[in-house]
Amino acid sequence: MKRLVTILIVVSALSFWGGVETAKAVQELSCGTTSCTFNEEIGPLQTKHYHGHCYGTGNTVVTTGNSYMYCNTNKANYVNCTKPEWNIYKKDLYWACSCENDSFDQEHPDFKITCPPPS
Repeated sequence: MKRLVTILIVVSALSFWGGVETAKAVQELSCGTTSCTFNEEIGPLQTKHYHGHCYGTGNTVVTTGNSYMYCNTNKANYVNCTKPEWNIYKKDLYWACSCENDSFDQEHPDFKITCPPPS
């Protein structure tokens, strides 16, 4: 019986940590024009990671000088976001920020992505 209880505790712990990782999944925000606004949802006491992408720019190279991402522009209650950082992954250029909801309620932060005009 002790062994069964131990197994159940271990399985429960693994299930919990698997759920936590799912909550931290990246939310991809893709913009095909020069300016896009997104209203997202973040659950109670949740941390989410956001990636802002520009596409549809033709031959214009997306850089830190001609694009930007603003996180939590509407200053949603109890939501704190990191300053967006520029990242490159396998030739994919994007902005990234993380937001944490310190509330027991769902919040709806806004995000804005500016992109260069197509060439």
